[in-house]
Amino acid sequence: MATEEDKKKQLVMVFSLIIEGLAKGIYDLFEDSAYSLMGTVGKDLVEIMQKEMGFEIEGETPDEVLNELMRIWVDEIGFFEEAKVEKTDNGWVVYGNKCKGWNLTQKILATGVKEPFTCPVMNTMHAALEKIGVKTHMKIEPQAKVKGTKFTLTTENI
Repeated sequence: MATEEDKKKQLVMVFSLIIEGLAKGIYDLFEDSAYSLMGTVGKDLVEIMQKEMGFEIEGETPDEVLNELMRIWVDEIGFFEEAKVEKTDNGWVVYGNKCKGWNLTQKILATGVKEPFTCPVMNTMHAALEKIGVKTHMKIEPQAKVKGTKFTLTTENI
């Protein structure tokens, strides 16, 4: 009989396969429009972060929102080992290193999905900024050397 640790590893493997298959299926059906389906995940995660992790959005600047959000992903969730936010002339560049979702993301990309639209960090950044009225276009680039991600957020002229 499997140990409790072995059972946890097997459950992670099963859930990873489910996510991988769903991501591929969604991408095959909707291609780039698949991003819009993940907005709900980002909004739900932001609500949980507000209720359970002290994430404050209202009255905060976009810089403060992004920095606090990345602190939560590092210190409260452990999704990244380190992260930083840099302001640019037309938005922000956010780096997350040593991503715990790296292997799953690589498996999803190997199925033919062109961009990691399932990234929960990307989806929470978008949802949190949208909540304070900041609309952005986001580019996500895996960074193999650090098993991380570079997110480039540019503000939209609306």
